[in-house]
Amino acid sequence: MIELKAKVTSRQYIKLLYGLTYEKPMMRALIGVAAILLLWIVLYHLHIFDLPKPLIYQYITMGLIAIVQPIVIYTTIIRNYNSSNHLRETLDIKLTDTEIMIRGESFYMEILWAKIFKIVEKRNWFLIYQNNLSAIIIPKKHLQDSEINDVRDILRVVKAVPLKLND
Repeated sequence: MIELKAKVTSRQYIKLLYGLTYEKPMMRALIGVAAILLLWIVLYHLHIFDLPKPLIYQYITMGLIAIVQPIVIYTTIIRNYNSSNHLRETLDIKLTDTEIMIRGESFYMEILWAKIFKIVEKRNWFLIYQNNLSAIIIPKKHLQDSEINDVRDILRVVKAVPLKLND
C-alpha cells in the first residue's frame, strides 16, 4: 500500500486542463487554421505576396479561435475548479493492489481498480479516470522519486489486469 497527500492548486489545474484540451487533434487543427489566417492577414498587409484581401470573416474566425475560445476554456476551468470541493481539498490517497482510497476534508471514497476507466501518466501528473470526463488527479510535484516509482509499480500491476468496464 502507498499513502500520498495531494493538493491541486487552481494554477496547476488550469495548466493541466489547457494541456489536455490542446493536445486533442481537433484543437491543434483549429490552432493551425488560426495561424494560417494570421499569416495570410500579415502577408497581405506587408504586401509580400499578391494575396486576396482578407474579408471580415477571416478576422472574425481568427478572433474566435485565438481569443474567444481560450477565454471560454479558461472560464469553464475556473468555474469547475471553484465549484468542486474535491478539487480544492488536500487529499489523503491510499493505493493498494485492489483499490484506491481517497479521503478529503468533506468526503471519503473507495474505488476498485476493476471499475477504473483508464490510467494515464503525464510528465507532471498521474490521471486515474473514473469515466471519460472525470479523473483523480495526482500531481507529481510534491512526491519523492521513490513515491513516484511506487505509484508506477502499482499502476503497472493494475494495468496488467484487464479492467472490467461494463460490470
